[in-house]
Amino acid sequence: MKKFSIALCPILSSVLLLAQPTIDQSNFIQAGDVFFYDTYTNLALEEVGVITQSGADFTWDFSALGLDQELNIADTYVPLDSTPEFFEIFFGNPFLAGNNLSNLALTIDFFDLGLELPVPLTVENSFQFYRSDEEGFFITGSASEVEGLPLISTYENLDRIYSFPLNYLDADENAFDFLTVVPSIGAVGQEGIRSYFADGWGELILPGSEVYNCLRVRTELDITDTIYIDFTSFGSLIERPLQVNYTWISPEVGGTVAEATFIDDALTSLRMLSSASALSAIDPDSFDFSIYPNPVGGTLNVSIPDNFSGLVQVMDITGRIMHVVNARRSTQLDVSGYPEGIYLISVKSEAVSFAKRIVVQH
Repeated sequence: MKKFSIALCPILSSVLLLAQPTIDQSNFIQAGDVFFYDTYTNLALEEVGVITQSGADFTWDFSALGLDQELNIADTYVPLDSTPEFFEIFFGNPFLAGNNLSNLALTIDFFDLGLELPVPLTVENSFQFYRSDEEGFFITGSASEVEGLPLISTYENLDRIYSFPLNYLDADENAFDFLTVVPSIGAVGQEGIRSYFADGWGELILPGSEVYNCLRVRTELDITDTIYIDFTSFGSLIERPLQVNYTWISPEVGGTVAEATFIDDALTSLRMLSSASALSAIDPDSFDFSIYPNPVGGTLNVSIPDNFSGLVQVMDITGRIMHVVNARRSTQLDVSGYPEGIYLISVKSEAVSFAKRIVVQH
């Protein structure tokens, strides 16, 4: 996970000339990274206009938005060995995975994929799988447990989100598709075209006044969904409205700092890196934070400095807050009632924000 100093960013950016950023495998999303985002929906027209503007050495100033965000969400990227064993073998074994070989996964809600199963079913442990290498950043597939059984979706043609290295004025386009058969029920699938253009770079100012040197990328997604039901022998193609994403990427952060989504030219979502992001506000060597045992089935010990004053928070992999406690010293948490799985333990104050992953096993 990348570590950076939020407190120093505004100072450094004011005294140093911004350099045109280059994004590659070494400074983009990696397994173990956790990004917290605040989302905003009620924007004035002039604020929406700032989103679409761009150019070289540009400044996007969102400081006027304030801090009245509506929702805090987390993107949690995990190594393959943090997914169910069958998923790890399927996507991590070069002989089985082939072109779908992956090296990290994003915890998701199944319906975040934009798909609907032909009939209502219980879906758990959903992940989207990625491969990051010297050629680019790819979506390779997804997997869920449906009624307790693994359901694997692999892309026939991978969805290449970005080609590496990624620089200002770079452009790319690729077609992607997958079709997943749900035994005795039907099939769901998707095909589409992703095209992007790195249309700007410069200084991005967030509502908390943090400043980042970013590459800005405009992406168009033209997607058609496929649904087929065995019982009725009925299938349909559903063409989605054109989706346009504006994404600000910082090599300093190692991922996305902000992203806006437009559907049919209407802004539907805007998310920005939270100032309380688990990407750590200061150098971790200066803050003594540890958790044990791990894995844990009962009492979890959270060790923090005696002079700490802030919050200790437990969050599941979907970003749902399970427990929050005010802490001024090391504390203990009872996780015996939590379902087995992966959780984030974060400590937050005005000065620091750290998170560590635990595994609950009974």
